[in-house]
Amino acid sequence: MSRYQTRFQTREQAGTELALALRPYQGTGALVLAIPRGGVPVGRIVADSLGADFDLVMARRIVPGMALDESGATWCTYEANADGATDSQRDAQFDQLRRQRAVYMAVRKIADPKGRVVIVVDDGLVSGATMYAALAGLRKRRPARLICAIPIAARAGLDRVRALADEIVCLDTPDRIENLAHFYREFQLVSDDRVRQLTAIQPAQSQARSRPGAVVRMPSLSLALQIPYGTSRLPAMLESAPNPMGVALMVCAGGAQRRAARSQYLARKLRAKGFATMLVDLQPESRDNDAPESEIDDLARRLNQALIFLRARMPCAKLPAGLLSTGTAGAAALRAAACSADLLGAVACVAGRPDLAGSATLQRLDIPALLMCASGDAQNIHINNLAFEQMHCLRQLRLIPTSGRGFEDRNAMEDIATLTADWFGRHLATASPPSLAYGGRQTPPNM
Repeated sequence: MSRYQTRFQTREQAGTELALALRPYQGTGALVLAIPRGGVPVGRIVADSLGADFDLVMARRIVPGMALDESGATWCTYEANADGATDSQRDAQFDQLRRQRAVYMAVRKIADPKGRVVIVVDDGLVSGATMYAALAGLRKRRPARLICAIPIAARAGLDRVRALADEIVCLDTPDRIENLAHFYREFQLVSDDRVRQLTAIQPAQSQARSRPGAVVRMPSLSLALQIPYGTSRLPAMLESAPNPMGVALMVCAGGAQRRAARSQYLARKLRAKGFATMLVDLQPESRDNDAPESEIDDLARRLNQALIFLRARMPCAKLPAGLLSTGTAGAAALRAAACSADLLGAVACVAGRPDLAGSATLQRLDIPALLMCASGDAQNIHINNLAFEQMHCLRQLRLIPTSGRGFEDRNAMEDIATLTADWFGRHLATASPPSLAYGGRQTPPNM
């Protein structure tokens, strides 16, 4: 068992918590600057929540204790370098800074920090060298107030940057950090494409200003949730870009750790298409890859509880919702779709077991249903084809090209994401118009 305690589920969740700590700067015209690449998802959430402008600040670590900013002028040293390689390392990292600027900022005007409240964000701080270089470079550009904002930081690293910041906002300061990944449940590399996508998004308030009469209904958010079910709780993660058109409820039953990377990938793709996503593990206590057939009834009850929670307690309570499931959870999803059609606008199943939902459920289903199978899994294709023939609703059965029975390659995952996003985009758009507000009780969700 790891001796580290996970502090955040994702960078987006860290950004949500950091934004709460920065609420005094909401609506002040602040400028949020993120350090690529890990700080960008955090900074995007902070900027959207505060109604702030968003941009990047370039700084790179050279060796432990050494870093430089985008101008190459800020070169801070905390530790002696014994190997004599500093010049070549500095040149290589400066080249990388120039590459990043060309990739991320080639076609837009860079924000000017002069005279503004500037909040510099990263996903964490260990030695403090990169943040030091960023703050030192920005200090020369005369901001009105310079704030260092980070979800988690080693105390020694934080002490190194205090002299450069007018204020430091940090959510957690363990004595020592060997690797930031120990403190995040999901800590995947942020791609260049992801950075470009996040920096291209206008803040919700800016979007509203550009459209006469537009209303900012919901900012970006990332919430780690616990859905009550009997004496237990179902872990869930709700994430959204500003003003989503609908919400995709993504459920699995067991094997959550094994599926984590694929689930997060699909969720990111759906959010990029304009949907909020809510990932729910219906059987968090299970170590199996999927739930047995005997537990379909219990899965259906758990899923129904998740739907009720979504509709009664979430900021996106009245958005049209689609349901995406896999494995035996697909049977529970179809039962929920048949019994709670007023809560859902569409359903999609990946390598699901619709046969376990029962003939009566399949015949009663009246919302659009998308069934997806791996092209190399003849047995699952047969099962889904039989279920497809029993349905009377608007439906599609799609085969995803794969080299085997699973969806292990990236192309297959891309196909699933595209098909699901198109299906939900087509059918949720015809559902009732969005009304973004908390439904039912006016209380925040259990965190």
